[in-house]
Amino acid sequence: MEPDHQERRLTTILSADVEGYSNLMRQDEGGTLAALKALRSSEIDPRIERHHGRTVKLMGDGSLVEFASVIDAVSFAVDVQHAIAAAQGELPEDDRIQFRIGINVGDVIVDGDDIYGDGVNVAARIEGLAEPGGICISRSTFDQVNEKLDLTFAPMGPQIVKNIPAPVEVYRIELDDRSQALAMEAPPPIAEPQGAPPRRGILQLAIATGLVILALVAGVYYFRSEPVKPPVIAVLPFEDLSPKELKGILNDTIGDGIITSLARYKEFTVISRRSSFKFRNSEEGISEIADQLGADFVLEGSQQYNGERLRVTAQLIDADTETHIWADEIDVPLEALLKTNSEISRKVANAVGAKVVATAEARMTEGDVSALLIANAAQSRIMRNFSRESLLKNIEEQEQSLKDYPDSAWGHLGQALSLRIGLRYGWIEGDEKALRKRMIDLARRGVELDPNNFLAYHALGRALMFNRDLDAAAVAFRRAIELNPSSSFARSALTLALTRLGKTDEALAEIEVTARIDPFYGHSLYWDKALIQWQIGECEQALATFRSTPSMPVAANKVLAATYQCLGEQEKAAKAMADFVAENPEWSVSRERDVLTGMWSAPGALDRWLEAMEASGMPL
Repeated sequence: MEPDHQERRLTTILSADVEGYSNLMRQDEGGTLAALKALRSSEIDPRIERHHGRTVKLMGDGSLVEFASVIDAVSFAVDVQHAIAAAQGELPEDDRIQFRIGINVGDVIVDGDDIYGDGVNVAARIEGLAEPGGICISRSTFDQVNEKLDLTFAPMGPQIVKNIPAPVEVYRIELDDRSQALAMEAPPPIAEPQGAPPRRGILQLAIATGLVILALVAGVYYFRSEPVKPPVIAVLPFEDLSPKELKGILNDTIGDGIITSLARYKEFTVISRRSSFKFRNSEEGISEIADQLGADFVLEGSQQYNGERLRVTAQLIDADTETHIWADEIDVPLEALLKTNSEISRKVANAVGAKVVATAEARMTEGDVSALLIANAAQSRIMRNFSRESLLKNIEEQEQSLKDYPDSAWGHLGQALSLRIGLRYGWIEGDEKALRKRMIDLARRGVELDPNNFLAYHALGRALMFNRDLDAAAVAFRRAIELNPSSSFARSALTLALTRLGKTDEALAEIEVTARIDPFYGHSLYWDKALIQWQIGECEQALATFRSTPSMPVAANKVLAATYQCLGEQEKAAKAMADFVAENPEWSVSRERDVLTGMWSAPGALDRWLEAMEASGMPL
């Protein structure tokens, strides 16, 4: 099969963003937004048109512009930087909006009105090398304009930039007297402003506009006659800007914590991390990402850890307009990690306009951060490499965590989950009865240490289920969901517990909620639903559910075999079971019975399941 044809073209890409945007927004949010809008209207957009450019997209404080001519692109950059500086000449330096600009000539992938690819990425990366109010260009751009524009180019040498494999040779354009020749008189604004108000006037206008917008939002969300769904927020993974030797230590701790804190506000629906974190390093725009996630607002940001302190920047963006609603930067000691997550969540809640309610927060004790990082590393390791070796390494590290940080819940809940996996897959040796008891004791101690930590209840629920106490497990999972309604894996665990208890209507309702908060949950959602449909005898629907997803893991072939057996299609049932056994040659009906006895209390369900396994060809 030939790959789909991708339209490509060689073009000139200009990337620009506002230097210190977060600080400007924090000092004067309304005034900054209004001033930025005024500059775009009076100075930037008219010059883009005059130099024959095309705005590809706006990204809050930044923009991506395409030019067919390299000369036009560089001329525009010089022209607009002089214009922006002149327009703000009377303002205090701290109040000025200054753009950094990067220009590259490169190959791009064309997707409708949008463009992607390394040509775009290089422009965005070298933009970050420019000084406030400055311009940087790539070597490919320099080669095209060096003999054609009377400008001073200062070589910066090869630069290593993120996500670009080879160093990029960069030049800085000096905005000196020579460059003044390209500073042209202002063209007429595209949208005629109503006069040029001073900064105080801009602020007053912004406040008035904000009041109108708030009134409209209130009208939309609170005074419609029809029931209105709560606003949906997606939190993207925070970019890690830590030094190389510290990069990855925090993993997704910031984003995870904010999701958990935000999810406690009942006025919101928060997309699960399983779906929103799929857009890590995505080149798609905020609107495109939000559309796929079904989100009204998107929170993005960065984290930077220097070994002692943590700096977090965050921006809340309206999905439809890509306007920054709120932005902030927080610099705290690492020990204030959880407090920082909660603080950001409260500010986001206020920015969206929801009523802020008191929510329980996970506690922070001495050593909690260290134990949390160990637990996160263990989770990442087992997700990357689901193997006995990974699990034993996790158990070793978390055992040390329990000794070093005995008052932290993280080591207890992490070790409880690891022991469950080890027992489930036969990866650990020892007295199984004693290991089961220790798993339960660890999980319960985790809840005692931190009764507001949803993962502690999730671990307890898993341990209780493995110890054949389904009712208590369901209670624990429900508490986990109360503490973090956006946790799709806690909801999935509750779905399984409800299914095995025979509460299939409740289980199907949980699946509907999970699909809403985690639209990219994947095959597990269909697997759970097909099992429920098989259990209640709706085998044709179960088969249709299976076929509605492009792929299923090998383990799901047991459900598929049972479904075909239910439909009387013996040959297909045998084929599905053969696929399962080929990957699991030591599995048997006897082992299936041992694992599930006491863990599937719905009347007749386990017996029917074991009969289907045997009839489909699972070894006895």
